[in-house]
Amino acid sequence: MTAYLPDTWNETFLFGVEDMDGDEVQFAGITEDITGLDFGEKGMDGIAIANGGRLNKFTPQGDESVTLKVWERDCGTDGAGFAQLFNWLGTEDTTDPLLVPNTRTRKPFQIIFTWADNLSSLATAGTATVADHAAYRISIRNAFITSRKINFDDKNMNAEITFKWTPFGRDSYANKKEESTESTAIPVKTDFTSANRYSSTGWKIA
Repeated sequence: MTAYLPDTWNETFLFGVEDMDGDEVQFAGITEDITGLDFGEKGMDGIAIANGGRLNKFTPQGDESVTLKVWERDCGTDGAGFAQLFNWLGTEDTTDPLLVPNTRTRKPFQIIFTWADNLSSLATAGTATVADHAAYRISIRNAFITSRKINFDDKNMNAEITFKWTPFGRDSYANKKEESTESTAIPVKTDFTSANRYSSTGWKIA
C-alpha cells in the first residue's frame, strides 16, 4: 500500500550528527527551530553582446549551510550538547567533570535530517525508513561547525549551531543529497569514514 504525502513536513524530525569514523549521535528536533537552511546560489550574470543580445555567464554554486536552535545540558557527546563537537578534543572526555577548552581542531561531520509519517518507529535519522510510509531525508557530509552561539533569549540556556559545507567534495561528487518516498523505503545511510568521505557510492544516481 502506498502512503500519502502529508500536506507539509512540520513539528518534529530526527537529527543525526556523525563525526568522521565515529558514531551517529541523535538529537530530536522541532522543525520550526531550523532557523536557516541555505542550499547556496547557482548564480549567473548576463553579458551584453554587439547585436543587443545577452549571453549567460554562470558562477560556481555557493557554499551551503544550516543553522538550528538546540538546548544544551552538558559538555558530553551523547546528544545533550555541542561543546565537544565544536571544540574537538581528539579523544572524547567522558569523565566528570567534563573539560572542553578552546581547540584549533576542525572535525568534519555527516548530518542527517529525517521526517516521516511514522517517525517514532525509526531508531535514528540514518536508519532505513519503513516501506509504504512517507518520508523525507536530507543528508550532508563533510560539514563543519562554524558557529556556536549560546544565549538565554527564552530564559533557558540554548544555542544556535551553524554547519557549513561546500556543495561538492574534492573529487566533484555531491556533499548533499535529498531523498523522499511514498512506497519503497529509503535505505540506511552510508557511514561517514575517512576512506569514503569523497566517494560517489550512494551520492550519485547509479
